[in-house]
Amino acid sequence: MLSLSNMMFFLIMFLACIVSGLVGFGSNILALPFLSLFLDVKTIVPVLVLTVLFNGAPRLLSQYRSINLFVYFSMLPLVAFGGVCGIHLANMLHEGWMKLLLALLMIFIAGKGLRDLHSQGKPQPRAKKNPLIFCIPFLGGIMQAAFACGGPFFNIYILLNLQKKEEIRATQFAIGATSASIIALQYLMTGTYQGQTLHFVFLLVPAVLLAYVVSEHIFKRINGQQFLRMVYIVLILAGFMTGYQAIKLL
Repeated sequence: MLSLSNMMFFLIMFLACIVSGLVGFGSNILALPFLSLFLDVKTIVPVLVLTVLFNGAPRLLSQYRSINLFVYFSMLPLVAFGGVCGIHLANMLHEGWMKLLLALLMIFIAGKGLRDLHSQGKPQPRAKKNPLIFCIPFLGGIMQAAFACGGPFFNIYILLNLQKKEEIRATQFAIGATSASIIALQYLMTGTYQGQTLHFVFLLVPAVLLAYVVSEHIFKRINGQQFLRMVYIVLILAGFMTGYQAIKLL
């Protein structure tokens, strides 16, 4: 029987994955602050890692031709190494500090996105490339493993290299699903997916699949810039909410 808490989990993941389906990332970073009201971060993250796979896999089947392979393979080794580091950091860092870092990340990404939308209409790749940008996929791998929220870092790197909307979205899904696969395999080998964690996986996966159908329907009928602006506003609100929780834990 579904409890009120289980229904809330389902609804939160459903709405967050609709957002992700439209912009290519954001399901976990939107869901984590709200799910953390009911569950410990260490329980939530392995669940969210698996939902990334279910969120990305059906889209990759239909959009694989749009993936920019050069950008994808330039990110892959950095993301994989960051993911390994992130799993160890998740076990070492205090939960309060983890949530505070996540809050700062959300506010920074959302603020930058809103600024770009206001000044340029849409984010554009930079003309000059700094070698330090290769740190971005590595940091994204860490965040994906520690918080299941590496998507914004991946998105920044992709935006610095690509311009076409279809390529940005498809490449984002590809690297997110690959990163999640590597991390999920490590969780599987350590026996994480059992008990309460496995229960929430079974509960949230149907929400992810339903969100896929709804988001693909909306994507064809909505202005991408307007919806992206809404996403950034939600990220700012979620960031402040997560930061408040972090301060209470420190």
